[in-house]
Order: sequence, then structure tokens, then C-alpha cells
Amino acid sequence: MSRLKKLNIILAAVNAALLIAAGLFTAHTASLKREYMADSAKQAWDGGKYSYSQISLFFQKESSQDILGIYSLRRSVEEKLKEGSLTKAEDNPSGRLWIDCAGGEGLLSLSGSLGGCTAAVTGTFGDYFIFHPEKLMSGSYYTNDDINIDRIILDRECSWQLFGSMDTVGMPVNIGNKVFYVAGVVESPDKESDRLAYGITPRAYMPFESLKAFDDSVLLNSYEVCLPNAVKDYAFTMMKELNPAGDSGIIVDQSGRFDIVRLVKGVSELPESVMMNSGIRLPWYENRIRGAELSARLSAAPVPYLLIIPALSLVYALFMLTKLMGKGIRAVRDKAEDRYQKKISEIYFKKHEK
Repeated sequence: MSRLKKLNIILAAVNAALLIAAGLFTAHTASLKREYMADSAKQAWDGGKYSYSQISLFFQKESSQDILGIYSLRRSVEEKLKEGSLTKAEDNPSGRLWIDCAGGEGLLSLSGSLGGCTAAVTGTFGDYFIFHPEKLMSGSYYTNDDINIDRIILDRECSWQLFGSMDTVGMPVNIGNKVFYVAGVVESPDKESDRLAYGITPRAYMPFESLKAFDDSVLLNSYEVCLPNAVKDYAFTMMKELNPAGDSGIIVDQSGRFDIVRLVKGVSELPESVMMNSGIRLPWYENRIRGAELSARLSAAPVPYLLIIPALSLVYALFMLTKLMGKGIRAVRDKAEDRYQKKISEIYFKKHEK
């Protein structure tokens, strides 16, 4: 076996190993993207007349909003959309052009037929469960259009502590001197990393106005929108301008958060991402996604470097192939020229054979 042939075999083996490694890292990143989908509202609302972006705002305690503040922010968004000549989208559900939600959290004492517990209760506003479709074990979500606001959603730990069962739809939950009825029971995370973000306290969800009636100090510390993205970064720029918290808040574009190119670009931000330089207490779901995003960035980081040698090998192979093709073309051309000259000679000698 010639030395060149041995080198080609070694190079092919190295390329195969690097491509397999890059594929494994990319597959891991893709699995995280599926598991920690950050832009569920965009996925549900996209298509038709517009493509959409999903933007999240997180506020410090001092800049958290009450209901009136959220309504004011809604009006500002509506005015900006009108200025941009973005009209009502008949091809989207309910004909609405955009959707939003907000959330705030407080601690309440809940009691059921079996016992009681202290739960971290998220007060929801708007289309919260389109943005955060927690996996239902039973029942359904309540909606923003429900006439009654005496609905509550429990996680499995909360349901178990109150009733000793997960099949508790319609069961009464006592909070203070009021009764709420279980609309549904949702899963809670099993993975250890997700549990760290979720916490050990059982969780529940109810309309914000219901939570506010029990704890007047609770405010909305997150606001999320799903907006038509007329041009690149249109929605993000709009919400950055309208953000009532200004520079003290955190704004996140959830759209394509786990795309491989964005993750690779975000590798340079790794040191910054683990620094605690903000007084904002992020919701558990955002902390959960941030943990997964960090893992995804670390998985995506080696991919460009693993592809350097295969890319150079491909360029070299294309060069050699082009060279070989040129040699082949010249050989075919020379052969055709020889045949032509031979034929011309035959014709000439036939005419002048005497």
C-alpha cells in the first residue's frame, strides 16, 4: 500500500470521528431544544400573514406591575403596532393580532379533604398557559375568558398532599374563607436539575385577581408577548423601548433560543451568564430554561472546531476532484481531436490516393 493511500485512509478515519462527535453534540443540543421549548406561544401563533417573535420581560421588585400597569403596557404595544401599520390578523385564532400574559407569585395556605399545604401560587394574567403549557395529568387549563375565577390548577405534589390523588378535577380547595375548584393537575419536574429551579414547595396556579385578594402585596414580575415580527428584531426592539423597568429589567427574545447558530454565538457570553448582577428573582421556568441553555451552549461550543478539518478536507477533495475532472476533460478533448485529425487524414488520402 502506498504512503499516500495510507494517509488518505487515516484522514478519512479522522474526518469520520470528528463528524460523529459533531453529530452527537448537535443531537444533544436538538434534544434540549425539544425538551425545553422556550417559544411555545410563537410555535402556536406563527404562520399565516405574519411570522412571530416571543419576548419576555422580567422586573425587579421595585418595577413590578399591578393590573393597571399591565393594561397601560398593553395599550402602548397596541399603539406601536398601529404605527407600524400591522393590522388585525384574520388568519390567527380569534382574529387577534398578538397575545400576552403576565405572572406574579405568592405563598398561600391551601387545604383539601385529606390535609393542607403551603403552596407557591402563581397568579396568572392573559393567555398564560399558551406561553407555559405545563403538562396536564388530568383536567384542563382555565382560560382568560372564563366567567368564574374560582378555578385553581395544582401540581402533583400539591394535589397529593391535599387529596392523596392526582384525579382531583372538580374537588374543592379551601383558601381562607373561600372555596376554589380544581380545574386540572399538572406535572412537576422529575430531573434533578429542573427540580433545583422548581423548588421543593408545592405549586399551584390561579387568576391573578384571585391571588391578589389574599395577598395585596403580590405584583406581576413578568410580562410576555407574542408579536408579529415585521422585520428582523422588530418585536424585540419595540419591547425594549416600552419596557417599564428600563435598564433595570431583563428582556429575553425566546424565539429560536436553542438554535445552534445562536448558541454558538452565545458561548462568548458564558462568563456573564453565570454572574449574579441583578436583583431580579426570575420565575422558576426561566431559571429552568437558563440551566438548559447553558448546557446547550457547552454542547454547541465544540461543533465549529470539530468541523474545521472535515471542512478543509472537503475543500481539498473538491480541489482534487476539479483537477481530476479537468484532466479527464483534457483527455477526452485530446482524444476527440486525435479522432478528428485521423478522420480528416483518411478523407484527404482517399481524395489523393493516386
